[in-house]
Amino acid sequence: MSFVPTFVVALAMVLTLIGSVSARSESEPSPPQPNASDGSEGSRTRPAPPPPLGARFSEPLEGEERFRLSYRFARVKSQGLLVSDRDIRPGQVRNDSFIPYVQTPRSLNVTSHTFRFAYAPHPRITLVAEVPFLEKELERLDASGSRPQDQSEGVGDLGFAIIVPFIRKGGESSHIHLGFDAPTGSIRRGGSGGRLPYDSQIGNGTWDFEWGWTYRGRFQWLSWGAQTVGRHPIGRNGRRYREGSRFESSVWGATRIFAGLSGSLRLEWEKQNNIQGRDRALDPIDDPSANSKTRGGTRFTLAPGLALDLPQLEGQRLSVEFGVPVHQDLDGPQLERDWTLEAGWQWEF
Repeated sequence: MSFVPTFVVALAMVLTLIGSVSARSESEPSPPQPNASDGSEGSRTRPAPPPPLGARFSEPLEGEERFRLSYRFARVKSQGLLVSDRDIRPGQVRNDSFIPYVQTPRSLNVTSHTFRFAYAPHPRITLVAEVPFLEKELERLDASGSRPQDQSEGVGDLGFAIIVPFIRKGGESSHIHLGFDAPTGSIRRGGSGGRLPYDSQIGNGTWDFEWGWTYRGRFQWLSWGAQTVGRHPIGRNGRRYREGSRFESSVWGATRIFAGLSGSLRLEWEKQNNIQGRDRALDPIDDPSANSKTRGGTRFTLAPGLALDLPQLEGQRLSVEFGVPVHQDLDGPQLERDWTLEAGWQWEF
């Protein structure tokens, strides 16, 4: 592991410590201020904004609401090849690399529809189940100039998690989540050239363990936060490989624009490790996307977002976030990510 996850976790712990000190200072008696309390008119019309849509399991159910239904649409577009942080053309990959690739990936579009249900049997426990439906469109380019296209779709790996609040003092709080994914998505999808490469499969084929820690702070019409998440496949799947571990860390800030609308800005760091083992049905010298050693890398993404609470529909919210990578360093040749769009709806009751 690099020093970056350790640095982010240390930074988040410092933020929590600072938040605890500030929360204690706020609890000391002080002369009443006309516009400083959460009960002021300004705070009632412009409450603290929610976390951005891209933060994972960022809000446990802690109030009177016991249930949450949500739907999330996501679209990820990848096009063009990178080796480390350098652009490379398909012709260079086939002619100049040490591996005589026959073809190269040109683009990959991934669309997901995720349905999530959360239930709080206790004020300090939130249980979550999610069902993803995935659609993937892969286009490749071979030496003759033809562009074969393949599509795959289906139900992905089912996810389950438990969220437990950890610390809450004043306007600051933190919580942890633990979860796992069940291997319900297919890893044996085929296309025009035989077995589809790793990124075009619907699932991972393994039980995946996930952990996460989230810090949140708020003051009147402002909020901020930080999060670290790790995902680790357990064992190898039926094709004798497993996805590499993935780590994600985010920091964000948000402001309430007016009573129902808020805006946010999130910076995310992501590290993906290479696949361990390989699918014997894939030829690693035929296509770089079939090479298990060209799947890893790091990425920084900047993601602005909006959230709209619907007062006429109590407990419901619409959110959107658009992410653009600002730096990518990939084990290549590998498709670089162009952008990510997420839109979601949730209802608490």
